[in-house]
Amino acid sequence: SNTFSRQIMKRSRPRRAQLQYTETIPQVNDTTFEQLKDALMQLDPRIQKDASKIFGKGFKTTFRSPYLQISKTSEKKLSLDAGKTIVTRALQGNLHKEYVRAWGSYFLITTCRVRSHYGRNVDTSIKEGIVVIRLSKLFIIAKYEAPESMHSFIPKVELFADKLSEMGY
Repeated sequence: SNTFSRQIMKRSRPRRAQLQYTETIPQVNDTTFEQLKDALMQLDPRIQKDASKIFGKGFKTTFRSPYLQISKTSEKKLSLDAGKTIVTRALQGNLHKEYVRAWGSYFLITTCRVRSHYGRNVDTSIKEGIVVIRLSKLFIIAKYEAPESMHSFIPKVELFADKLSEMGY
């Protein structure tokens, strides 16, 4: 009778929760960094105005085809190698598989959506994160740090991405 009750106990234990994806992982295609770079040489001047309205005075946008960098005004530019690596890995659909190196830090991608990737610094004592959004002609690579939080920053970047999409980017 003791064995029988153990079997019932085993069966009635709750199963571990499985990781659920609410959206599909981004589709991979053959587009390359160079093709995107050659297709887009300059941005509409209205974009700078939209960015300053959404992000405020403390942030700057820097365009380096095929990506638009958004970071604090005090932050140095994202290196071309880091930008190229991020764009290439996102195009291949494997940005989330390894740490992302940018601005001298390593980021762990914690969320994958159809067009967006969100991550945080691997050193949890440093309160900063990264947002990578793919549009049809352009990538947005944005970095936030304390006191800005992901809960306030990500919606701003998504709103900005929506505005760029409406403009045809």
